[in-house]
Amino acid sequence: MAFVSACVAYAAENSISLDPETQDLGRWQQRWIRAKRAVDKLRSDTSAGDRDDSEPVEESDGGSRDQGTPPPDPNQGTAPPFASQSPPWGRRRLPDRSRSWAIVMGTGRYESAQLSDLPAVAANVESVADTLTDPVLGGFDRDRCTVLLDVTDLTSVGRSLADATRSVHDVLLFYYSGHSLLDDDGDLYLTLPRSEYTSPYFTAVSFTRLAKELANAWAEHTVIILDCDFAGRALQAGAVGGGTFVLCATGPTRVALAPHSERFTAFTGDFLDALRGAPYELDEALPLDWIYAYVARQAENKESPRPQRLSTGDTGQLALTRVVSVEPADT
Repeated sequence: MAFVSACVAYAAENSISLDPETQDLGRWQQRWIRAKRAVDKLRSDTSAGDRDDSEPVEESDGGSRDQGTPPPDPNQGTAPPFASQSPPWGRRRLPDRSRSWAIVMGTGRYESAQLSDLPAVAANVESVADTLTDPVLGGFDRDRCTVLLDVTDLTSVGRSLADATRSVHDVLLFYYSGHSLLDDDGDLYLTLPRSEYTSPYFTAVSFTRLAKELANAWAEHTVIILDCDFAGRALQAGAVGGGTFVLCATGPTRVALAPHSERFTAFTGDFLDALRGAPYELDEALPLDWIYAYVARQAENKESPRPQRLSTGDTGQLALTRVVSVEPADT
């Protein structure tokens, strides 16, 4: 910045004409931030690439395969009928636990009378975090999973996002459950306990800004899961980067369902079932494309709002958990 300022001053002293963009220090600062992030990511990727984390897995025939390659499916034919309508899953794998991070966020209690409490959100957040970090089946370590339940201020959310985006190199997952608001331009905001309809800019989390923060992370893949009203507007935000999978509970004009008689909200209940492979006898890592197909079919059967997704790159082949079928006990 000092160098640019000196150049601008030199040009002024010597009557050298400069266009306004060249003299805009704010633009130079933005360029520097982008360059620094690119260099830091390159250094991080180079350091991570110095070690080979893949270990060969011995097969019964004496051969070996890469750890991320699925074995032949002994339960072929037991998958749900709609799975055959989807493209081949290809190379499925779980996140690298030591290089991945999950942020599980939800708001269920509100101070504003305009926003009703959502008791199911606490169960959503707890169960999603527990399932993703299951020591045997989950794709994430517990100490690399940030849980944000009923966080009251934007600063805490921002700090948690910053910590995660600078500590992840493989998979970054963000899950949110709660009410959402729209501003005058129709942009999506994720609510906090003190959020208000009249001032989403200062009391709620802008999804556009959040998505940009996630896109700037050092992650190879980013997974965003939104269980809120109008969640489909996230697909129109234009801030989603490459290698991203976005799963939305509803379209851009529909509200999400939270039946009072149910432990979970409608979408998250189905999402948890999909993570656990229920009700099918499966023994494999189920990719995000399969999870979307499952929750979409469940919504269709229940005549609920249909979930929506956006997938870039091969992130749809990524799995978040491994499902292990349980043999019935002998009687």
